[in-house]
Amino acid sequence: MPSKFKIARFDAIIAGDAELGALNAFKRESEISHVPPIERRRLSKGAKMCVSLLRAAEGLPIVFASRLGENNRCFSMLDTIARAEPLSPAAFCVSVHNAIPAQNAIFTGNRGEISAISATLALENGVALAVSRLEECEKIAVLSYFEDMNNEILSNSNLIYALLLVLEKGEDFSLEFSSNLNGDDSNLNSDFAFLRAMLEGKSEWQTRDSNLIWTWRRETAN
Repeated sequence: MPSKFKIARFDAIIAGDAELGALNAFKRESEISHVPPIERRRLSKGAKMCVSLLRAAEGLPIVFASRLGENNRCFSMLDTIARAEPLSPAAFCVSVHNAIPAQNAIFTGNRGEISAISATLALENGVALAVSRLEECEKIAVLSYFEDMNNEILSNSNLIYALLLVLEKGEDFSLEFSSNLNGDDSNLNSDFAFLRAMLEGKSEWQTRDSNLIWTWRRETAN
């Protein structure tokens, strides 16, 4: 059975040099003036994106979904350890997978439930978990986060982005999965697929990893 829901809001912040066509509209600076200056300095660029987007979800339960989280921060700590240098306790505390939504909860006083999951297709898994909890709440936020490897050890690109969805009960959209028998994982950037589909008004699209095929459907016309 597909999971059905309504998308009350979606937004994203993207940073990086890559040309993304229509998605370039989401390239902008984060707005975190509500965060105390001393706390801002502890936030990575990606964390600032997340905190900025979550201003639209204050008071809501949150599902934070990311395949690798702030992996560059983790590589930095590994480099520190390899150099036999002291590791900052503060750096370690903000490196755990749920650190971003937890910090945001402190900044905003949000007492809503926070879940943090790691998955290859973070957005789809995050939405599936969030929809299962709509029986317990009227609205729930899904925050999908990605940063590419860009450090002294591994460097692919400087792409970083965060995508926010606010879900509520409804039947405007559905999401279901099936087995990926061919093992084709050609569409791992499902966040960009989602954004393009929403901007183009698509009624159906698919994303996939090596195990599952996820089918999104817009059940109601624009």
